[in-house]
Amino acid sequence: MRKLSLLIAALFCLGACGGLKSAVKNGAIAPAFNDTLVDDAYLWVRGFGAANPAHKTDSQRRILSREAAIAHAYQRATEVIYGANLESNVQIVDAVSTGSTIHTTSSGVLSQMELVSTEYLEDGGCSVIMRIDKKKLQAAGNQL
Repeated sequence: MRKLSLLIAALFCLGACGGLKSAVKNGAIAPAFNDTLVDDAYLWVRGFGAANPAHKTDSQRRILSREAAIAHAYQRATEVIYGANLESNVQIVDAVSTGSTIHTTSSGVLSQMELVSTEYLEDGGCSVIMRIDKKKLQAAGNQL
């Protein structure tokens, strides 16, 4: 029984100590969080996706906000690994973005990223954490 208790405690510590922590607090985006982290083993990235209020069902809002969050996480990983050349066209009306799009294609080493966690916000938005093993990046010729 003692060995089992020690094993459970060790697994909890390993799970709690690695990677990015939650960015969701009380059903909303927390006031402070990290978007990226490079540790000894992984590149960790967080992505956010917002729900479209025009979608009629919770399932539709959750599914699509999750897909947007995953695309955002891939974008962050690309920026960390390869740098970023940004050209932006965003229309702002009454302090709200009305015309922003993200197109994503994942190939090569980035297609091997793992989805580690998914959290939903009260408004149907989504936060995901993804990671990729640094050994896979190094094998593909990328150094972090």
